[in-house]
Amino acid sequence: MRSAEATADDVRRHLGAVARGSAGSLVGATVSTIVTFGLVLVITRNLSPDAAGRFFAATSLFLMAAATAGLGTETGLARFVLRSGQPTDIRPLLRVVAPPVLLTSVGLALLLALVAPVTRPLVWALPFATAADLCLGAVRAHASFRSTVLVERLVRPGVQLALVAAVLATGRPHSELALVWASAYVLTSVLAARSLRARVGQPPVERPSVNPGGISGRAFWAFTWPRATARIAQIAIQKLDIVLVAWLLSPAHAAAYTVATRFVVFGQLANQAVSSVVQPRFTLILAGSDDGDRDRDALSRVFSTTTCWSVLLSWPVYLCVVAAPAAYLGWFGDAYVTTENAVVAVVMVVGMLVAVASGPVDTLLLMLGRSGRSLANTLVALAVDVALCLVLVPRMGIVGAGLAWVAAVVVRCLLAIVQLRSDLRMHADIRATVLAGALALLCVAGPLLAADRIVGLGPASWLATSAVVMLGYLAVVWRFRERLDVDIAISGLRRTRSRLVAS
Repeated sequence: MRSAEATADDVRRHLGAVARGSAGSLVGATVSTIVTFGLVLVITRNLSPDAAGRFFAATSLFLMAAATAGLGTETGLARFVLRSGQPTDIRPLLRVVAPPVLLTSVGLALLLALVAPVTRPLVWALPFATAADLCLGAVRAHASFRSTVLVERLVRPGVQLALVAAVLATGRPHSELALVWASAYVLTSVLAARSLRARVGQPPVERPSVNPGGISGRAFWAFTWPRATARIAQIAIQKLDIVLVAWLLSPAHAAAYTVATRFVVFGQLANQAVSSVVQPRFTLILAGSDDGDRDRDALSRVFSTTTCWSVLLSWPVYLCVVAAPAAYLGWFGDAYVTTENAVVAVVMVVGMLVAVASGPVDTLLLMLGRSGRSLANTLVALAVDVALCLVLVPRMGIVGAGLAWVAAVVVRCLLAIVQLRSDLRMHADIRATVLAGALALLCVAGPLLAADRIVGLGPASWLATSAVVMLGYLAVVWRFRERLDVDIAISGLRRTRSRLVAS
């Protein structure tokens, strides 16, 4: 049985690794989101709302199909490769995983081409997108994240923005926009395959070797098939509302809804960066512990601290939008600065504040092997989203879509929280998270709201004021760095020679 001191050292080690891995992922995700935001700006400022809405609906369907074709293998690889720790296990596992994934992608591409004509210019690239996701997922399963940052976060969105901007600048037909947007996946699939080839045969960066007998394909799919369905439902929650708005209202409304909700991806940067890195950390804690109580203590501490870090990084972004939604919308053009769009932005902010504060609940649930419960939670959330969209959108417009989405996200988070408490009897320490949220409200939302009421912020002045407010916020966070465990993150970042995580 390990001592409490040893458990504390393990916690700091895991948190340091999360900080290092998250830093690299966050940089890549930031660049990716800024470039994607730029793509939306280019589209909305150069196309009519109707044409922009059609483009957003087509790309949303494409991304849902890509997530579907992945069959949940990313999570399965993350769970099984690290638990095996054997470099020879990945090759036979990939031979089991790759054929059904690629065949599914081809089938979905044909189906979309038949039933959704708006997607025909881009569905040919679906197998390439699926192959890239599979290769990068296999690399991340080794607790290595650099390839994802470079290929998925930097190269792909950069190429997409450059190609779309070139089409618009040269006056070529707008019908080519979807074609060039999709062509970026050909390049990323090649780069991702090269990254996987370099990684295959090498052991994971950290290997508990709790299952040296190899990985059973049956065990893999038994765990993964619920995750595959859950992944489909999850991406549907994220993207289906745009498609439903286009169907129930019009493509122009879909463009307005996309603009009003685009900021969500900025706040998700930290959440996604932390979640992708903490996923293998949870696996390593669960695989390497020999004491149930210590196991719960370590999980609780890592969970609580990473939740606090996500709030510190994400809440300020959302609060900048909610303090002056009209200024944010002004970046997309005057046509999008409407009361309805502003209300949608405020509604989405409320939902995301709750989602971030709940922590990586679904990630922990999955690493505990509860993929069935994750599936049930996601299906319930999807049912809530679709049902409320069908009821509210015809009556309330895009505001109804926003309310439906928020309700689905909150339901999913609450279900996972209840299940974790029941399974693990884990009660996370929320004091640091509450402090982080309070600092964001006082130091970001308060000053920005006052500035908007006094002088009336425009797009440029809102951005400049937000930057100044953020500097003050960072200074206050530094003052409370020990209570927020920021000192652990900084200590982890300084250990650049550590081999725990290849960030």
